Amino acid sequence: MEKKDDMEGSQFPFMDMEETTSENPMVRIDNEGLHWSFLEKTAYENHLFLPPYSTPSFHQSPTHGLFQNPTGSSQRSYPLTPNLPLPSQQSFESLEDSFRRMTLIDHNSSRLQSMRVESAVRGQMGLGFHNEGFGSYDFLGASMVRPPPQRQPRFPGFDVYRQRSRSFNELPCTNQRWPMNTHWGTNNSIWGSNGSQPENPKSNLFPPMYNNPRQEWFTCSSLKELKGRISAVAKDQKGCRFLQKKFDDKIIKREDIDMVISEFKDQLHELMVHQFANYLIQKLFEVINQQQTTELLLVLVTRKQRFMEVCTDPLGTRAVQKLMLRMKSQEQISILLSVLKPIAVTLTNNIHGHHIIDQCISTFSNEDTKHIADEIANNCMDVATDKSGCCVLNQCLSHVQTEARDRMLAEIISKAFILSEHCYGNYVVQFVLGMRLRHVTSNLIMQLRGSYVSLSMNKYGSNVVEKCMKCSSEHASMIIKEIMFDIDFLKVLQDAYGNYVIQSALHVSKGDLYDQLVRFILRHYSVLHSHLFGKMVLDCVKCSKTNRV
Repeated sequence: MEKKDDMEGSQFPFMDMEETTSENPMVRIDNEGLHWSFLEKTAYENHLFLPPYSTPSFHQSPTHGLFQNPTGSSQRSYPLTPNLPLPSQQSFESLEDSFRRMTLIDHNSSRLQSMRVESAVRGQMGLGFHNEGFGSYDFLGASMVRPPPQRQPRFPGFDVYRQRSRSFNELPCTNQRWPMNTHWGTNNSIWGSNGSQPENPKSNLFPPMYNNPRQEWFTCSSLKELKGRISAVAKDQKGCRFLQKKFDDKIIKREDIDMVISEFKDQLHELMVHQFANYLIQKLFEVINQQQTTELLLVLVTRKQRFMEVCTDPLGTRAVQKLMLRMKSQEQISILLSVLKPIAVTLTNNIHGHHIIDQCISTFSNEDTKHIADEIANNCMDVATDKSGCCVLNQCLSHVQTEARDRMLAEIISKAFILSEHCYGNYVVQFVLGMRLRHVTSNLIMQLRGSYVSLSMNKYGSNVVEKCMKCSSEHASMIIKEIMFDIDFLKVLQDAYGNYVIQSALHVSKGDLYDQLVRFILRHYSVLHSHLFGKMVLDCVKCSKTNRV
């Protein structure tokens, strides 16, 4: 078999990849030392786009513990499979001529045809590279197809060798995995099993964040070993749990607590609002004595703006409440309340800060909280119409027994109608009615007289009207008659909220008043029996008659 000199007429352009000898025509000699120009790119890029017939071969060196090729070099070798011999440059040129003869290439053809031709070539020749990054070069003269996006390293901080490679054997092992018998050095670098440094220490695939040594605090037997680092450990999730266990043991020494306090002093505000450290702060407040409580309290309230931020933080407010439970002396209470007085209203209307004022009112004496109650009484309407403030105001009405409560009640009664129609204020009015203070209830009901019809058809006011009828039987008849004899009585019966007021009136009324109310309702039977809310009133009349019999 003789090799053809003219490849233009050959149907097998890759026949050139095999060379024969006259002595043994069946012996195939692969081309060696071939220089591929398209591999003139970085080692990392060449590695990412290896031809499909190339697979890396790893051989672990017993001496250095590194992955090496069979020649002993600490590089990666890429043997080719026997079934797909290495093509020569002449084969590529012949392939190009064959495609041209087949009229597959038309310089004026559409881009789709160019892409098809290029795809066919790329399937045999591999990927080409250009100066702008990874891309598919048109080896056949067609226009260059838009390159795909450049692949980024898998890990942040990946150090890629910016060197040129001439052959597969020159590709460094950029993503090699370290063997199991490697050891950590004192400088966080990988060393071989025999203590020798690898040839390419910079080829470590992992960034520094993965090379940090094991946290030492897991093996610490006492807090003294963490001196100077407790704040940093407390900000770590596992570290915070580790320190909490030290406090849970109930065997923590007094000197250890002093050491922790000394480290936490300068960062107390920051730690109290930290997502992990705040739990350790709460544990610390449980084991400190009264002297240490005063010391930490002074550190906390000295910086008023930071103290305000801690009180309005969802995590910080819990830590402050935990500290308040440890306060026993009058000095500590006076220090805290003197700082809270100027910001009492602000905290009261805060979704997180109102818990602190609430605890002050319910925990400390009336004499201690006198100034706090005065501030709330002076801003009663602002507090009563706030989502969080209305809860604190109800606590003040329950616990405060000073002149400030009388001022609060007087303000609520005078603004009863406004509060009754408010989405939060109506809860304050209902709470006052539920206190069952006879003179207060009477004054409040009389204050609303003449407005019960309009309140009955209000979403929030209807609840107040029902509460008035249930809490004061002597005033219930007055309220029912006002609604029953009103010109808009039918509207109340058909209203989405008013029908519940009438149902409550049927349960509260007795004797002649009940019979009179039923008659007034049945007058409108022809209208109510086909109405959505009217039917509910008629059903209530039927049930109430059955129960009374």
